Amino acid sequence: MFYLLGLLSIFPLHLCGQYQHKLYTSNIFLEGKIHYGFLYAHHLELELFNAHFPAFEISIQKQTYGKHKWERAFAYPIIGFTCWYSGLGNSPYLGQAIGLMPFINFPLYRHKDFFIGFRFALGAGILTKKFDRLENYKNTAIGTHLNAAVNLMFEARYRINTWLTASAGISLQHFSNGSLQMPNYGLNAPTINIGLAYWPVRKNREIGDRFYPPTEPYSAVIQRHIEVDIGGAIGYKNMEAVLGKSFIVFHLYENTFYQISRKSKVGIGFDLSYDPSHIKILEIQGDTVENHLKILRPGINAAYQLDISKLGFIFNLGYYLGGAEKSNGPLYQKFALQYNFSKNFFAHLMLKVHFGRADYIGLGLGYKLQIPFGRKTLKG
Repeated sequence: MFYLLGLLSIFPLHLCGQYQHKLYTSNIFLEGKIHYGFLYAHHLELELFNAHFPAFEISIQKQTYGKHKWERAFAYPIIGFTCWYSGLGNSPYLGQAIGLMPFINFPLYRHKDFFIGFRFALGAGILTKKFDRLENYKNTAIGTHLNAAVNLMFEARYRINTWLTASAGISLQHFSNGSLQMPNYGLNAPTINIGLAYWPVRKNREIGDRFYPPTEPYSAVIQRHIEVDIGGAIGYKNMEAVLGKSFIVFHLYENTFYQISRKSKVGIGFDLSYDPSHIKILEIQGDTVENHLKILRPGINAAYQLDISKLGFIFNLGYYLGGAEKSNGPLYQKFALQYNFSKNFFAHLMLKVHFGRADYIGLGLGYKLQIPFGRKTLKG
C-alpha cells in the first residue's frame, strides 16, 4: 500500500479551516458518475468474459488553489479520492470489482466554466472471485482478491451554476496483481461516463483570488545538476499455478536524470535483475542451467520522471542486453512511484511489464546523488 499512502500524503483533503481569508474556501465537492463499458479481451483466454456492463463511481474532490508550489506548477489540478464499482456483467467467474483510488486530474484546457482534463488514479482493487484450480478454474484473469487498481480518464466538465457541475468522459479501468500470484492476465475495462458534481460551499472562482505561497528570491534561477538515482528492489512471484512454486526476484537499477523543467526530468537508466523462475522455465523448455549467472538480465533504458512535491512518477522504456530466458522478447517497461523522504534517500514501488503483461512488483530503497555544473532558469 506504499503508493496509496504516498499519494494521500500529498493530497490533503482538509474539509475546513484551510484558509483564513473569506475568499479561500476549502473547495471540496462531491461527484457521482455512471459508466458503461466492456471487458477488453487482450488475451484469447479472456474471450469467455466478453460482456457489456454498467459501473458506478462516487468521489470526494478538491479544486486546488495554490497552497503548495506544485499546485501552481500543474495549473491548479483537481485532487481527490474515488470509489469505483461494477458487477462486471454478472460473470459467475469474476464476481464484482471495487476500486479505491486517490487521483489527480491535470488541466489540459480551461476557459471560464469549461474544463478539459486528464485524470490519473492509482490505488487498491478488490475482486470478489479469483482463480481456484478446483472451484473457479475458468477465471484465468486474476489469481488474488486484492489487486492494484488504475484508472485513466479524459473528461470534460462544465459548471452549470454555483452548486452543480456536469461531466462526461472516456476511461480505462485496470485491475492487476503485478504477478504476485498467477494467473495474472489482468482486467481492462474501457468505459464512457457521465457525472454530476455538487459543491456544498461556493467555489473560489477567480484566478486573481488564488493563494500564492511564498517563494524564495530568484527561485526561478536554480543550480544545474545531473541527478543519479541508485536503488535496489525485491519482488515476489507466486507461480504455484504455473510452475508449482514461488520465487523471490532481485532488481538493481541506476537512473541518470537531467531536469528540463520544474516538473520534468529525462535521462537514461541501467537495470540488472535476477529472476529464479527463469531457471524453471528454461528447464521446462529442455535447457539445462548449470551456471545461474546466465539468467541475469541486464538492460538499458530511456527514462522520464514527473515530480509532484516529494513524489516522483518514473517511466522507463528498455531493451535487454542479455539473459538466457528470452520468451518475453527484447523490450521491457517499468513504472515506479518514488517517494523522497530526505534530500538523498528515497523509497520506491516498481512494476515491471512486457507490453501490458506484468512481470513482477518490486519494493525497495535508493540513494540520490546530485552533481552540480552551472545555473539555469527553469520555466513551467
